[in-house]
Order: sequence, then structure tokens, then C-alpha cells
Amino acid sequence: MRKLIILILALIPFISSCKKDKEADSNMQIREIAWNSLTEQSKSTVIIDWKQAPVTESTYNQKSVYAVVFKTSDDALLGPITVYVDILTKEVLGQALRD
Repeated sequence: MRKLIILILALIPFISSCKKDKEADSNMQIREIAWNSLTEQSKSTVIIDWKQAPVTESTYNQKSVYAVVFKTSDDALLGPITVYVDILTKEVLGQALRD
């Protein structure tokens, strides 16, 4: 019984790291979809590595979406570029208005 408990405790970190890896892979896929939807002009203003852009869950037109935010050199004037990607279909639904 003691060996079983030790074995289970030893496996817990491996099981939890698999979930984190899948989440990281999914976020990278969402970032890439969002990045590829940008024009070359928009891409040229992005000041962070697009692979590090934050991905959060949000709503857009009453749908559950991922929001990918790209910081740009124009943030002070217009704000960042936010791209909305559908959670289920992984299609770009649109972008947030920039002030």
C-alpha cells in the first residue's frame, strides 16, 4: 500500500505538466492564427515578440472567444491590437476598435 501511495505521488507532477504543455501549445496556435490575420503594416508596429502575446478568454458579439493582445508602438495614440479568435472553430472573428 505504501508503495502505491509513493507511486501516485511521484506521478502527480508528470500528469499536471502534461496539461500545462497542452495549454501552452493551444495558446501558441491561437497566437499564430491571430498574428497571421494582421496586415504587414500592423505587424511592423508590434513591439513585443508575437509568440509572447497574452491570450485570455473573453466575449465578442456574445460568443466565447480568445483575445490576443499585441502591444504596438502606437499604443499611446491608438491602443494595442486585440484580435478575437473563436474558441471552437479557431477562426478570427475580428479586432477590437483602437481609440
